[in-house]
Amino acid sequence: MKRSLIFLLVFLPVVSFSQINQTDVSGLRQGLWKKQQPNGRLLYEGYFKDGKPVGEWKRFHEGGQVKAIINYVENSDTAFTQLFDEWGKKVAEGKYVKEKKEGSWTLYANNIKVALEQYKNGIKDGECLKFYNTGEVLEKADWKNGRKEGDYRLFYTNGQPFMQCKFSNNMRNGLCISYYQSGDIEMEAEYKNSLRHGEWKYFNPRGDSLYSLFYNEGVLLNPEVRDSIDNLRMKSMESGKEQIIDPEKYMDDPSEYMMKMNIYR
Repeated sequence: MKRSLIFLLVFLPVVSFSQINQTDVSGLRQGLWKKQQPNGRLLYEGYFKDGKPVGEWKRFHEGGQVKAIINYVENSDTAFTQLFDEWGKKVAEGKYVKEKKEGSWTLYANNIKVALEQYKNGIKDGECLKFYNTGEVLEKADWKNGRKEGDYRLFYTNGQPFMQCKFSNNMRNGLCISYYQSGDIEMEAEYKNSLRHGEWKYFNPRGDSLYSLFYNEGVLLNPEVRDSIDNLRMKSMESGKEQIIDPEKYMDDPSEYMMKMNIYR
């Protein structure tokens, strides 16, 4: 009895240790696998079956916090994944197929959903959304093979359209319209390969025409009108009146403009 106990004490740790990071006679990984970082903390841990990962896997940041939780579907190439930052906050979730993003991926900031993206074979493809931190849709954009292609729309928090235009080959082309929160048109602008081209029409909230600017492939053809408008804005600021917002300022990056103007809140 005493000899049996000594045998167990000596060999049980060896047997337990032998169950980690093992391969079978064919060289395929089997069972629990772990790998450490240079600092001694875990890099990853999970299970293999016949050389393929199965079940739940965890990957870790350098500081030891969970970086990813991956659930591999047995007998398939699909892995449902959650990604986390170093403070434990979820930053993304979706699935991989053959190690490439596929289908819907949700993005988070401070545990709030900020975007919903679509992927095919690892490339952004389909209607992608961005959200206000209160949950309303901020942006809808059509993507094809990793490029913006088709409709691009922005919305106020009340659901009214803020801007809509068309993209082809990742560039603005054709008519782009922006709106006041009331739903009335604020500006109609023409683009050619993301360059201002043709007539840009400006309207007041009552629908009256204010002025027009004319462009030829990015070159302003009537700068005197632009100068006159700038002078009016300057006088308005100097007199202490409310500053007139120039709608052109949000055309290059409308989402960023909306955040700066506290429309994104």
